[in-house]
Amino acid sequence: MPATTVDCDVVFFDLRDTLGEVDRPGHLALYRPSTEKLLDAMRDLVGLRVGVITNLPAEVSAEQGRRMIAEAVVTESDGSVVHLADLLDPQGIVINHEAKLDKPDPAIYHFAADQMRVPIERCLFVGENLIEVLAAQAAGMRGVLKPSPPGKEFQPAVISRQGESARDSGRAFEEFLEQVHLLGARLLACGRRIVRALDTVHEAQDIPPGVRTAMGMFVYALTHFADQAHLKAEETIVPLAVARGMPPGRARWMFDQHDQVRAYWEAIRVAWRRIQHGDPRDACHAISDFRRCTEGSVLLFRSHAVREKDELYPELGRHLTDADDATVLSLVRHIGPPDTGPYAAIVGAMEEALDSARVPDDPDSADGTTRITGKA
Repeated sequence: MPATTVDCDVVFFDLRDTLGEVDRPGHLALYRPSTEKLLDAMRDLVGLRVGVITNLPAEVSAEQGRRMIAEAVVTESDGSVVHLADLLDPQGIVINHEAKLDKPDPAIYHFAADQMRVPIERCLFVGENLIEVLAAQAAGMRGVLKPSPPGKEFQPAVISRQGESARDSGRAFEEFLEQVHLLGARLLACGRRIVRALDTVHEAQDIPPGVRTAMGMFVYALTHFADQAHLKAEETIVPLAVARGMPPGRARWMFDQHDQVRAYWEAIRVAWRRIQHGDPRDACHAISDFRRCTEGSVLLFRSHAVREKDELYPELGRHLTDADDATVLSLVRHIGPPDTGPYAAIVGAMEEALDSARVPDDPDSADGTTRITGKA
């Protein structure tokens, strides 16, 4: 029996920017843990059947869209993985290409209700786009704008019930930062590809256009994404744990490595500026400096990320309370970029630029994307 009831039978969610971010065509990175908690609440607490209504771009087929939904990871623990499709009603996956309708056309909401064999007035639509929500209401559905971040109102009540392990304290900030790490992993993989591309380049004019584009975007992403979303976020969390009794020395290594990687990044920025100036007598040295500092920063940051996942985060989690964890989530969102979507687009453009220059993928990862978290 559901713990709470509402006067409808089905809830449809938008996908992009409601349940997660499409960080590259055909790949959905779900908000974690909020999407899991939100969908669980709709199914188990409220007792609704759950579906999605999504507009895919023309270049992403319906088959690719269904595969994206099937492969999107909601949660993973102790070797088991729950995917988004596991939580959805099979009849509730509505894709514009299959319906031959796009939101906000009211007809697509009628199509969705018909697919679930439920009167449209017994359906609820949740999305972040006001026009789409109003269109659902015009069609006869109930419509609700999503909270931001989605599922935030569910988090404080469920944080303490998250599973714990040797590598996971059960704290929600770990799951939130994992989304930043996943994007950071792709950024580091681009860095390694740039290093490889510069192996035999000694003059600025010999840098392939695609590689030069990737280098400029790499510098931009380090400055505006990696520092703000990762380093500053962690540096905000540690003092709260120290106030709760964590020995300050436990995180000293983190601050030292942050200082070191920032020094690498500053050297990369200076080397990039020298390359752009085009002094022929300095170019070969600037390219070498860019390459060496990029390689050093990638190696350091990869080992750093594994250690923080295996060692630092559980230590923080042992000292932070449930209330602290909810506060940390809010603080991190204010300190880092409020929306990682633009940076996902920049990283995607870097990958495309390196592909155009025929630079091979990072060999350290079988799928061409290197994870920097400690999870397998």
